[in-house]
Amino acid sequence: MIQLIASDMDGTLLDADKKLPPQFPALLEELYRRDITLAIASGRSRTALLSLFGDLAEELIFICDNGACVMQPHDAPIFHNLPDQTIRDVLDLCDTMPDTIPVLCGFHHIYFPENADQAVENEIRRFYLDYHKVPYSALYQTKEPILKIALCNMHGTAAYTAPMIQERFGSQYEIPVSGDYWMDLMCKGITKGAAVQDLQKQLGITPAETMTFGDYENDISMMECAEYSYAMANAPEHVQKYAKHIAPANTENGVVRTICEVLGIHMDSLRKSV
Repeated sequence: MIQLIASDMDGTLLDADKKLPPQFPALLEELYRRDITLAIASGRSRTALLSLFGDLAEELIFICDNGACVMQPHDAPIFHNLPDQTIRDVLDLCDTMPDTIPVLCGFHHIYFPENADQAVENEIRRFYLDYHKVPYSALYQTKEPILKIALCNMHGTAAYTAPMIQERFGSQYEIPVSGDYWMDLMCKGITKGAAVQDLQKQLGITPAETMTFGDYENDISMMECAEYSYAMANAPEHVQKYAKHIAPANTENGVVRTICEVLGIHMDSLRKSV
């Protein structure tokens, strides 16, 4: 019996317009009635997730910044910040890669260089709030804890950014590719999957009682700790191989449809209660 569900956001739970399914509030209420825990696991930062979910956020567990920050209702957030020297080293390397823009993701704010072109800024706005454009040199002086460094390359991170980042930092840090234009750098051992495993231990839930949904490489670690692991139909083929099942695409409301099918919930009843 399912006791824990963890879902990615972009390309998974959210539709093509970055909106929640209309049935989500009613589904959340039904899961709460059945004593099933729902965790939102995203590369997005805390402020963006809280803004998107509004009042519903009070009932959810958030695995933010790919696991670098975990928030549970009524508990203090747990976060893992990068060492200052690592931040300087990444900034130094990015300064030699003109198409790779570093985005420093703090607990409260987001920072990126003011010389980023409009296309990059528009891409950052799709996923982040509370951001500050600053001179590149000011990135070195950021005072608040930095939980992860997101790297944006509009030509594609897998081909143009990942090789150099992985060569320099791959053995010391977690460096998942999280989208066509994005990859992230976090402390070693900090992943969505590690956060889900911590929840399993805390709640006394086994992988056989866990369902996960994802669409990109930063979701693979979640798929590996759940018997009910789903990759979205829109996920790349190499990601789908890590999941035990395939869910309909995010544009087809695949997460809600799959949860309803597995748990025996009628979609029509959710629509009536929205």
